[in-house]
Amino acid sequence: MADDILMLRKYAFPDGIRTSEDALALFALNDSCPEHSPEWSIYFVESLAAYLVRGATPTGRIDDAKAGWLMRTIAADGAVHSALELELLLHAMEVASEVPESLSAFALDQVRLALEPDPRGAYHAARPASAGITAFDLAYIWRVLRGAMERGRLMLSPLEALVLREIDELADRDAHHPAWREMIAAVVTYERPREVLRSGPWLVTDAGHRLTEEVAA
Repeated sequence: MADDILMLRKYAFPDGIRTSEDALALFALNDSCPEHSPEWSIYFVESLAAYLVRGATPTGRIDDAKAGWLMRTIAADGAVHSALELELLLHAMEVASEVPESLSAFALDQVRLALEPDPRGAYHAARPASAGITAFDLAYIWRVLRGAMERGRLMLSPLEALVLREIDELADRDAHHPAWREMIAAVVTYERPREVLRSGPWLVTDAGHRLTEEVAA
C-alpha cells in the first residue's frame, strides 16, 4: 500500500488534491479498497481535509456550501458511512479556522443516531455498548466542540444545544458518565450572526450522485 500511495502522489495527484474531480476520484478509490492500511487512512484524511479547507475558497475555513458537500458525500440519511470518513469530518473541522453550526451539529448528531432504538452509522459501530453517555462519547463530543468552552461556559448555537438535548433524552441517565451532567450544566446558547455566503460553484451530492451547485448569497 505504501508503494501505491507513492504512485498516487507521483503520478495521479502530483500537486495534491486540487480539483473536485481529484476529490471524487479519491473517494472512489477509497470505496474500492476492501481494507485500509494506516498509510492509506492518513493519506485519505489529510489530502481531502487539506483540499476542503485550504484548496477551495473561502480559504482556511468551511462555509455552508463546503459543509453541505461534505455531509452529503460521507453520509446516507444523516449517518456517516465509515470510520475513515468520520475521521475526515473531525480532522477537517480541527484544521479549519471556522465551521458552520450545521456541520458541528451534524457531527454531534452521530452520537444521537448511535443511541436511537435502531442505531446506525460509523460512530455506532465504533462506540462501546452502553445505554448512557460514556467516556468514549465525551471524548468525541469535546473533539467536536473543542473551541466552544469560554470561561467555564459551553457556548453553543441553538442548533448545537438542541442536538445535545436530544442525546440527553435518548440516553439512560442512570448510566451516564459523571462528566456528562457537568457538560450539560455548562451549556449556554446564543444566536450566531448569519454569514454572508459567496456566490460560486461547489459540490453537493444527491442520492449518491455528486454534482455542481451554485450557492446563492
